[in-house]
Amino acid sequence: MIEMLWVHNLKEAESESIRRTGLGERWANRHSACPFGICLRSVTANNRTVPFSHWAYRPPYLPETMSIAVGTNSNLLNEPLLFQTPFGKRPDQYPLEKAQPLEHRNGLREITRLEMVSPTANNISPEFQAVINSNILTIREGKDYCMEIGFDGELQGNQLDFCPELPIRVFW
Repeated sequence: MIEMLWVHNLKEAESESIRRTGLGERWANRHSACPFGICLRSVTANNRTVPFSHWAYRPPYLPETMSIAVGTNSNLLNEPLLFQTPFGKRPDQYPLEKAQPLEHRNGLREITRLEMVSPTANNISPEFQAVINSNILTIREGKDYCMEIGFDGELQGNQLDFCPELPIRVFW
């Protein structure tokens, strides 16, 4: 899952229980910090292996027995906030009563390319490198942060560029 980092309540983001995520600091530096979060999920329910070094984040909305694995690079504002949820599943794996719509009106089916453009692509942490090594996304250097999302092999040859208002380009 790709997240655009946004802070609704700065006081909450800077609170003791959330401070280590760096959300408040990212928000304060939002014009220069990486605006993305990358959330991973286990491939199978029994495999909870996290591919990067992490710490246990216990947000107020989760039961005390659950936590989210947050990358130990969370203090690096030039990289995406990395995390893995213990409860995440592929959208097509949820029971029907909890499933979200999977049919896109333009017929898009699957993300086949995810590439992050970053001004600091040549200087990344071991945590972010572990995500790159797991073939979830690629990274290349560019002037501004941007996430390029390709669908279905980009066979139709179409694209939408939302930059600079929203740092996302979509290809299908």
